[in-house]
Amino acid sequence: MPANTSGIETDTSGWTAGSNTTLSKSTRFYAGAASLGLTATAAGSVTATISARVAVVAGQEYTAYSYWANVVAAAGRSATIRVDWYAAVSGGTAISSVTSAASALPNATTWQTPPPILIGTAPIGAQYASVTVTCTGLSAGATVVTDVVSFGLPYGAAGNGISYNVQSLEVDGSGWSSHANVTAERSSALAYDGWYGLRLTSLAAGAVESRQVVRIPVTAGVEYVASAQVNAGTAGLDFEVQVLWYDAGGIGIGARFRQNWNLDAGVWTRCSLIGVAPPGAAEARIAWGPTATAAGQVWTVDSVILKPSPIPAGSIVGYNTQSMEVDASGWTAVSGCIISRTTETAWEGGASLRIDETGSSGMDATVSMSAPVPVVPRQAYQVTPRLKLGAGAAGRQFVTTYRWLNSADELIRATNSTWSLGTSTGTGWYTPPTSSVAPTGAASLVVSFRIASSIVGQPAFLDDVQIVPGGLAAIADPVPASYSASIALQGLTSGGYTYWGLWRQDGDGALVPIRGPQGDLSQVTIVGDTTVVEDYEAPLGVQVRYYLKTWTGGSYRAVLSDPVLIPEPVSTEIVLKDPGLPARQTTAVVSKGGQPTWTRRARQGVNPVRGRSRPIVISDIRTSREGSMTLVTETAEDLASMWWLLESGNILLIQWPSLWNERDVYVAVGDVAEAPVVEYAEYADRTWTVPLTEVDRPVGGATGSAGRTWATVLTDHVDGMDLLTSYTSWLGIYTGLEGT
Repeated sequence: MPANTSGIETDTSGWTAGSNTTLSKSTRFYAGAASLGLTATAAGSVTATISARVAVVAGQEYTAYSYWANVVAAAGRSATIRVDWYAAVSGGTAISSVTSAASALPNATTWQTPPPILIGTAPIGAQYASVTVTCTGLSAGATVVTDVVSFGLPYGAAGNGISYNVQSLEVDGSGWSSHANVTAERSSALAYDGWYGLRLTSLAAGAVESRQVVRIPVTAGVEYVASAQVNAGTAGLDFEVQVLWYDAGGIGIGARFRQNWNLDAGVWTRCSLIGVAPPGAAEARIAWGPTATAAGQVWTVDSVILKPSPIPAGSIVGYNTQSMEVDASGWTAVSGCIISRTTETAWEGGASLRIDETGSSGMDATVSMSAPVPVVPRQAYQVTPRLKLGAGAAGRQFVTTYRWLNSADELIRATNSTWSLGTSTGTGWYTPPTSSVAPTGAASLVVSFRIASSIVGQPAFLDDVQIVPGGLAAIADPVPASYSASIALQGLTSGGYTYWGLWRQDGDGALVPIRGPQGDLSQVTIVGDTTVVEDYEAPLGVQVRYYLKTWTGGSYRAVLSDPVLIPEPVSTEIVLKDPGLPARQTTAVVSKGGQPTWTRRARQGVNPVRGRSRPIVISDIRTSREGSMTLVTETAEDLASMWWLLESGNILLIQWPSLWNERDVYVAVGDVAEAPVVEYAEYADRTWTVPLTEVDRPVGGATGSAGRTWATVLTDHVDGMDLLTSYTSWLGIYTGLEGT
């Protein structure tokens, strides 16, 4: 509801008086500085309704309550709150309504607690709701006040399968049974959420059991978490959370799941159980199974949850490893620290992993998953932990290590990703996501975290460690048919960055930008999560890697692909490519003795000087290499491919066999001579004399793809008319660029 309607801090405009009622702004208050005064014109009841209906969603559960007080102490007065459901924002008849139980005001001027509370589900067709408050038993001229009038979604974990009243008992205790050796009742003596809790009192020493009355739907094979806040009246008492599973016919299946907790007296403890619904499970319910050592022992239960574990889609770790809700068994202290489960702080749920540095041997605090999790080779995985540090100096680092294992649990490779955390004040949580690709042969993964420059006496906390397929990655594959590499990029939108860039890392470590349709892909605006890039200029026969970076300003993330090797042709052949038109490429045999003899001409003027024996030489840097090579083609197809490559006059890339120890070179080709090998016209063998001048790597983009075929055209266009209306030339069809 609007703040002024709920708190009446400004005026009473959010309310409309009912019969026998005059409204006023009162200086009494439960919260804030004012409340709504309701004065009776004559003896009887006073009532008020919100002036404007509020929007609701059919099928959604809602709760409403309001606090009341007498202006002058009086006995015999009680208050209720009512919600009416409507199909329209104004007018019409209520579809239905729900009213709270009457709650007596104290014979004093103190505020009534607990207040009248209702819980209701918006019926089919409901789009709006109206809230009405009522107080009975007033004499003429008497005034009562109400404050913090509230209507909205009930408090509780998202996705909880348990209704709010069963979860928090704010209306009644009908959702729980006294199953064995116990009295189970709703009580306002102690509560964690709201005003009521479930009070369990043992009848005698021994096992105690209270069950949820209504079973809720579940799905076999899905992991669920059951939890509650529990307060024990006696120190050292055990408390057991249980889940019972049933088939579609309501028949119990399998053993009930159990998780035991030892409680301190007078302290709320979040007690959880995590487990996967067994085969055939269609329904489930929670049971409480504490053990009493005597009659009259008390446990109070509140804020009950039974829902699918809040793990992301595709998660490869269980909820307890992710969020430590039951224990710290999913993690191991590797070096420099001790670990424990704690409830003193948490990002998600009620617990986290506390990491205390020991300072032993000067080693950084390092923790690791206790057991590997299965992975799929060549799949990228993203690890997203939540990390909270104590106060420390700037420059601290957080290192995530991926240890990839084969089916025999042998280490294939370990990769590290480092985040610089800056200055930690100890008051907030970091989210340092990283990603890596499972190498070929990987069967499982173990993730570890290292806090560089961790500080003794300043604990760190780890929570909500999510490991899912995906994340920022570059997965490279060779394309032997076109002597190129295909690089699949994913996770570009993760992190909310603005630009991405892709570079090739050759053997010497230098980074070379990859050519794209509009030019080098050194700064591309992110418009989607995935794309595929083709690299036609990568060296052949040697391993290269691809460096992918996403960034905004000075903030960035980067990953490096696994090495990829593009096969080369036989050692007598070279590959010739047009970098700007990758479809134009061919191979050719270099004839014996046809390898270029490179010349680098001097740029100099020799000036004889009168009276001196030595001239004055004025020189500049030498020209680039120049030479001529002799090629051989054998078939008519080879002949056509060579002319198809040469006729554009573009700069070409020559890639030599690795055994020749020649570096790949960009060249301008001069006048080409084509000659028959023998003097018989029916033979297609030709020799080619190709003059070359070495040039710089050409600028500009790459048009089309060497992998484009008629099958691609047929896939992209429904019929011939669609094809003809998409392109203006055969070059457009060949390259795939519409309008070419």
